[in-house]
Amino acid sequence: MIDYRTEMQKKMLSWWQSPLGRSVLNQEKTVLQSLSHHFSGKYQFQLGLEQRLLPDVALSRMQKTMGKSADVEGSNESLPFKSRCIDTLLLVHVIEFSVDPHQVLREVERVLDADGTLILCSFNPWSFWGVRRLFSFKSPPPWHGHFFSQTRIKDWLALLNFEVVTTKHLVFHPPIQSERWLSKVSLIERMGKRLWPIFSGVTILVATKRTIPLTPITMYEHVKHLFPTGRLVSKPLTREKNNG
Repeated sequence: MIDYRTEMQKKMLSWWQSPLGRSVLNQEKTVLQSLSHHFSGKYQFQLGLEQRLLPDVALSRMQKTMGKSADVEGSNESLPFKSRCIDTLLLVHVIEFSVDPHQVLREVERVLDADGTLILCSFNPWSFWGVRRLFSFKSPPPWHGHFFSQTRIKDWLALLNFEVVTTKHLVFHPPIQSERWLSKVSLIERMGKRLWPIFSGVTILVATKRTIPLTPITMYEHVKHLFPTGRLVSKPLTREKNNG
């Protein structure tokens, strides 16, 4: 029996190798390179695509990808990493094709170190790409996925104590497979960035995990608030028998 998820992964891999898929990856790689200053820390991982999009960062000690034939194999809903062990995590179109996107983000929060960074690439439903998905009678990749709005993604991240620091918009051309046509869309890309950025086909979101520090209250400070000070009490509080 053929596993449905494995079959979809194979079809998605084939789509990334198509002219349209390559055009998306090329733009994403360029934008991610411009965001290299956000890839901080020594341990950086990429999920969702075996082809490496991680930018070269001088201070990183280890950059790995997770996939069937990549550096690490595992499930996005149950990452094979210890808690708080990764500094930067790049998700390349993971949540759109996950059976449980909320669980993926919970796992991201778990494995990222304090003040770690999440970079998330996703398709935008409010675009030519979202319209193409709505009018797809069949469901070949990537149109079988669930495209989430940036508002919803940001709400999910806020619940997990992530702070969004920047968002990049890219891929403004319609999802047409013609390689000849794709070579002539530079004008549309320039106009889209300037005139209708919120309708981009792809968004790249950068968020930082915020760890809320807990300030311990010492015993002395706690006692001070339990009893009144001498300025407010003129005599000690005692029980006196009322003889009246």
